Amino acid sequence: MKLKEIAEISSGYSFRSKIKHDPAGETKVIQMSDMDKYEGILVDKLQRLSNFDPRSSRYFLEAGDVIMISKGYNIDAFVIPKGLGRVVTVNSFLVMKPNQNKIYPDYLAWFLNSKRTQYFFRQMAAGTDIPNLSIKALESLDVYLPSMNDQYLISDIERLKKREVYLHQKITDKKEQLVDELLQKKFDKLKSK
Repeated sequence: MKLKEIAEISSGYSFRSKIKHDPAGETKVIQMSDMDKYEGILVDKLQRLSNFDPRSSRYFLEAGDVIMISKGYNIDAFVIPKGLGRVVTVNSFLVMKPNQNKIYPDYLAWFLNSKRTQYFFRQMAAGTDIPNLSIKALESLDVYLPSMNDQYLISDIERLKKREVYLHQKITDKKEQLVDELLQKKFDKLKSK
């Protein structure tokens, strides 16, 4: 089944000027720097805007929407979590609003991030210096749809894998910090002799 048959696809909002952060702003903006392959959307980093009016409600994202970086070499997909409130994304993202009766959003993100699909994207991306994936290329993607139960199981295993990688990295960072502190103490002790 083609992706366009199970999801509405559009681009993010095209800001005409630099985003001016207002900590009290009611609208959050997702940019490329707000994404982490293992942690997902870094909610605490999101810029906020006041009095934002995109002139169309289609730019506002909802829980379960899937966003995908469309420019560059890392074409990663992420699911919008619950509880974000008013949120939009910049036009460096493609936005998919999946038919959740046919496809589980987390499964769609996993499928888009899979090695085979990423290979397809690299072949379809246009652009010389910075590859750019078009809506048309994304619409033409063939998506395999297992049962909703199997989609959920695949998504859950992927979530656990990402969590494990994240925790391993945190442990590695803590070990590195501890060893650095011990070495610095040893060095300071030797230096004071």
